[in-house]
Amino acid sequence: MNSHSISLIFCAIIQAFFIFVATGQNKSNDKTGLIPDIPNPSPDYYCTWQTQQYYTNDGGSGAQRANMVETNMFGKEAYQFWTDFYQNARADLYFVMDDSWDIPLTGDQAGYFGSLILNSERFPSYAKAGIANQDALKNLNTTIKDKGWKGLGGWVCAQEAPGFINGKSPEEYWTERAKWANYSGFAYWKVDWGKKIYDYNFRKMLTDIAHQYAPNLTVENAQNDSVIPVSDVFRTYDVPAILSIPMTMKKLKNTLAPFTAGNGYKGLICAEDEVYIAAALGCTMGVMRHPMAGNLPNGKPDPSFPEIHRNIKTKIDEVTRAVRWHRIAPAFGVNAAETYIDSVKLKDFWNIENMSSEIESWWFESWTGFKKIGNVISESGPARISRGIPLPLVKPDENGDVPFVVAAKNPGGAVSIATSGRTRDRKYWIPYCDISINSDSATVFGIFGYYKSLTLNTTLDLTNIKIKVQDLAGKVVKDITNRIIKDAKKIIIPGKVITEIGTGEQTPGDTSDPGLVLIIYEGNAL
Repeated sequence: MNSHSISLIFCAIIQAFFIFVATGQNKSNDKTGLIPDIPNPSPDYYCTWQTQQYYTNDGGSGAQRANMVETNMFGKEAYQFWTDFYQNARADLYFVMDDSWDIPLTGDQAGYFGSLILNSERFPSYAKAGIANQDALKNLNTTIKDKGWKGLGGWVCAQEAPGFINGKSPEEYWTERAKWANYSGFAYWKVDWGKKIYDYNFRKMLTDIAHQYAPNLTVENAQNDSVIPVSDVFRTYDVPAILSIPMTMKKLKNTLAPFTAGNGYKGLICAEDEVYIAAALGCTMGVMRHPMAGNLPNGKPDPSFPEIHRNIKTKIDEVTRAVRWHRIAPAFGVNAAETYIDSVKLKDFWNIENMSSEIESWWFESWTGFKKIGNVISESGPARISRGIPLPLVKPDENGDVPFVVAAKNPGGAVSIATSGRTRDRKYWIPYCDISINSDSATVFGIFGYYKSLTLNTTLDLTNIKIKVQDLAGKVVKDITNRIIKDAKKIIIPGKVITEIGTGEQTPGDTSDPGLVLIIYEGNAL
């Protein structure tokens, strides 16, 4: 059975679960909660790259590669124990080792990029003499799963390793590695830069080989948008934190709307670390944030996740909420629902206070794509994106401001919506607005972010309903029927209720935005 078939089965189970709940047949629902106790079927993952950056005090890519080692993943010294991250979310995430788990620490490294051979210098407890690579990978995968993660994945250089071609054709080379993955349970290839980074035929070949020889392996492509129709996952690619929201919205406009997945390809889009956008828009996520909040070990500001902006390393509960929503409404491909893009663009900008400061100057690197005029960097993205559902209506706040908003109707029927914040001058904030969405007959909702109010325009009979909610990071189910406003075919939820419930079981010290699941019960479901 391949991964596509498994995903369809999961969707069927999830839909059956909510039919069961919404028709009142689950009389113990208040005790068991509103979130299915099954693994998230979407190929979401945590990636170690920014953790590697933190560990090296932003020492550059060479230093980051050097600390992708066994001791940092499993050790108990300061800034290690990476596999202990995400206790509440790791069952729904693959653990993806980033650059360079298959490269030696010393000597000639150039011949190893793309080898996919677990390196013995980096993983001496696994890549032992006399142990085949597929067995070393299998043993490491077993350890990762024993730690509670969904499985193991790794960064893959987009090329054949020069030192290991040995006369093989590209097809033979990658078929061998796909067979290693199939045997070992290695679950995710994050295919990134390399000599074939933009090569359409190469990237299509990897996905096709995985389908044939490792049906449970997910191949993630990037960089060349034209490969989306022949990809199972396509990553929107790196975005610096300070303007990551408008940049991610712009990239999603360019990847969701123009493409259709080919027959046999999933066509999922990975929105990387913008986890609420990913969850609410039916995209996958590649989590980069980590819980080592604050400055780098040497005391300098962390340029990847600056505290002077939204301090994203203190928003770990958002990841838990996002992946748990994917248990209810899994990510879906580019042609599974019509995409709507707002013609209105929102422009965010940041004023640089200290032009010589590394924390505020590294964003000027050409790869960011930011626009820079004087001491101001800026980026624009569509104000709203929706999939399978019309664009939400957003009433500006008293200052005339609106948040970025995404929404989706999942093929399974659930509806989701998220608001994301704005950046202006040297401030990040989320405008609280009255927002409405046409939810038709949907009874299951994922609601993320802050609102003045959220109106659900529905076709349901509201004469005799009950509404229950649960923090997606928690366990407690609450009845808010008496705290909402019913107006003809409208359900109006006050923003303060969303905030209260959506952060109700927040981890102490965590600053995550709200995220909750809401279910409407009709008639005999009461």
